[in-house]
Amino acid sequence: MMAAATVIERLYGTDTALSIVYHSPIFIVLWAVAAISGVWLLIRHGTIRKPATFFLHISFVLILAGALITMLTGKSGMMELRRGLVTTQWSSEKGFRQNLPFSLQLKEFNIEYYPESHDPSDYISKVVLKDSRNDTETECTISMNNILKYDGYRFYQSSYDDDLRGSVLAVSHDPWGVGVTYTGYILLLISLAGFFFQKNSGFRTALKARGQGFSKPVRIVMLVLNIMLLCYLTYVIGRNWYRSGHGPFVGTYSVMMLMAWLVTVAMILLRRRMPVIQPLGFVLAGFSILVASISHTGPEGNLVPVLRSPLLGVHVLCMMVSYTLLGLTALIGVVGLIKRDSNAQTMLRDVSLTILYPAVFILTIGTFIGAVWANISWGSYWSWDPKETWALITMLVYSAMLHSSVMSRFNRPRFFHTYAILAILTVLITYFGVNLLLGGMHSYA
Repeated sequence: MMAAATVIERLYGTDTALSIVYHSPIFIVLWAVAAISGVWLLIRHGTIRKPATFFLHISFVLILAGALITMLTGKSGMMELRRGLVTTQWSSEKGFRQNLPFSLQLKEFNIEYYPESHDPSDYISKVVLKDSRNDTETECTISMNNILKYDGYRFYQSSYDDDLRGSVLAVSHDPWGVGVTYTGYILLLISLAGFFFQKNSGFRTALKARGQGFSKPVRIVMLVLNIMLLCYLTYVIGRNWYRSGHGPFVGTYSVMMLMAWLVTVAMILLRRRMPVIQPLGFVLAGFSILVASISHTGPEGNLVPVLRSPLLGVHVLCMMVSYTLLGLTALIGVVGLIKRDSNAQTMLRDVSLTILYPAVFILTIGTFIGAVWANISWGSYWSWDPKETWALITMLVYSAMLHSSVMSRFNRPRFFHTYAILAILTVLITYFGVNLLLGGMHSYA
């Protein structure tokens, strides 16, 4: 349903997708049924005796509840300011005029540029906030990734007038929904960390698996090649980082080179416990370098203002680490299907699971860090942008593989490996398909 909505949005526009799918009663009821069913399954299977697992799932219920509260009670819109004029009204998304319990006055609007460049680095509105209720007057600065919060209202830099004497702010009033959602985010982060220390977890069980090793000469050759590749990639990424002034977090070339670098690191860290990772890692690293080389772009230059945030590096790094690990599970799946020995297939399934747990967890963290960043920059932590939607689809598709106690088919190695191979399609659509076909706010990434 969500996948179809991204196509509808591409063909008929965002408003149509929102009205037909994302904001429709059927879609909301389906999410409610999923949340209630999940809680019922937790209780039925006695998951409450595993605190980390239990609260991990409860955190998603809180996040969904926060989203529902935002939809029912939250307000958002735009506010236009002109230099020197006191303004107390803003326009909601439905076009209604809303009054603020205080006033804003634009003192100055500026565009900052990168040195020796005409590329903007930030848009800055300096405003005076006046509240007659407590007879206060405060000077505030609003810029990209720097919002103004006051009395339950949040103001974001959105646009400006051509004569630079006016500024347009996005306005959001959602004191309850954001609080519940962020509580869910915090609980999610704590639960994810606690899961790896929980006894008898699926991760700890899978971690006992050890793959068959290679002969010593082969191991030495692969390690030397691995180190040489890591040194080369480190040099290229470091050089481009120095020249551009920012990390490899934007653009196909830079991100694919980062992915290749992450693969080589994973190969070194996992070479003893999971020897199969090394030859597969060379395949994945080679594919990443190939995509980078044919992308027809070099490292990105100056970043647009919204990307000048410390959350950029954290968000992209989480997503690429997860994509790297998920790519390895797909390649392990190919090997698992080639193998005829059932014991080898089972062993490879456990190896894949050992990688899959941190991959899905890091993917989840990266997705919700992106939501927090969106809330800071655009005033909405989830707008059903195609890339956001496909990131959620990817997370749900791979999460299913971690629930073999409920979906017993994942206990069958051949089914598990086949699913892992097919599931990588969601990653490819999320990163490449959205950029090439669906567009949206994230089409630059």
